[in-house]
Amino acid sequence: MKKITFVIAFLFSFTLFSQGYKGSYRINKNTTQNYGGPSHLSEIKIDAAKLTIGGILEASYEFIGNDASGYGISVLLNPRENDVYFEKFSLTPFYRMYFLNRQDYGAKGIFVEGFSKFSFGTDDVYYDSYNNNEYFDTALGLSIGKKWVNNNGFILEIFAGGGRTLGLSELSPEGFFRGGIFIGKRF
Repeated sequence: MKKITFVIAFLFSFTLFSQGYKGSYRINKNTTQNYGGPSHLSEIKIDAAKLTIGGILEASYEFIGNDASGYGISVLLNPRENDVYFEKFSLTPFYRMYFLNRQDYGAKGIFVEGFSKFSFGTDDVYYDSYNNNEYFDTALGLSIGKKWVNNNGFILEIFAGGGRTLGLSELSPEGFFRGGIFIGKRF
């Protein structure tokens, strides 16, 4: 448990570097209005697909360090017992690189994401009434997607990818899918 606490604290410490930054403002060349405050931006998003279809909450925070990259973390909570989705809780730190970015505001368009995943869940395939069927495992993976940001900072993001678990538990799946349709706000 100490290792998990250390990893979570380490990942959240990255956001402390953004405090007190007094950078330049992004200016829309067409309207000459300031957009989004300093050049370092933050985004908060929620997965609308998982929420509406399965009642699963996945929220994501992304810190945009420059026009071509960003990093963040996603948290998934599955409060209900269902046969559709095996994870009960997951923490997914990620790093994104944006390509074909000819926009004024940057950090939108096509992206490639590398991520790691720390997840807790249940395995119903090997269920035995006398044994515990819960697992904890870590994973590494890649995904690809596209992000649209309008002039008011609202976000639509679609991505898909997958990865492979590292095999810390016999009950965890060998591979998994990561993706969704996220909506959110840049500020």
